[in-house]
Amino acid sequence: MKTCLEIGSVRLRPIEESDLRTLYVWRNESEFLKLFSPRRTVISYEKFVAEHKRDMERERHLQFIVEIVGRNKVLGTIYSYNLNLVDGHVFMGGYMPKDTRGLGYGAIACMLYISYLFEFFPLHKIYFEALGYNKFSLPLLQNFGFLEEGRFRAHRFYDGGRHDLIRTAVYR
Repeated sequence: MKTCLEIGSVRLRPIEESDLRTLYVWRNESEFLKLFSPRRTVISYEKFVAEHKRDMERERHLQFIVEIVGRNKVLGTIYSYNLNLVDGHVFMGGYMPKDTRGLGYGAIACMLYISYLFEFFPLHKIYFEALGYNKFSLPLLQNFGFLEEGRFRAHRFYDGGRHDLIRTAVYR
């Protein structure tokens, strides 16, 4: 798939081979491992490439790089996974490094991606899961109309304590 999605100054474009180094760096950031990933350990580049390939083959539906139009400045990534066309739902996730958060680009990318998914796939709803201590994603999701659908109590052990995993959804 070679389609780019754009609105204003934000572009979502398919991942290219040259993006793997950036995705690798993000994958191993402590902030990513803490807030956005079920994985917990830092891995080598070679293991990351194999992990990413497996993810793309098994569960990943689509993945885009978020960038500023005209500057080709990479801001983050957004993706969907576990697409279920029979029941009409998909999960989505994404990551914006700390230095690109709070500028509005992530919100624009999220809205663009949600619109794209609902426009081009027969989906009834889109899920997004966030950990209870993720004070960045949860308010953003609420602003986009995501509603809490489930709470997996004490789901994650992190920093010496147990934390909830909150599943939210937005409907067509």
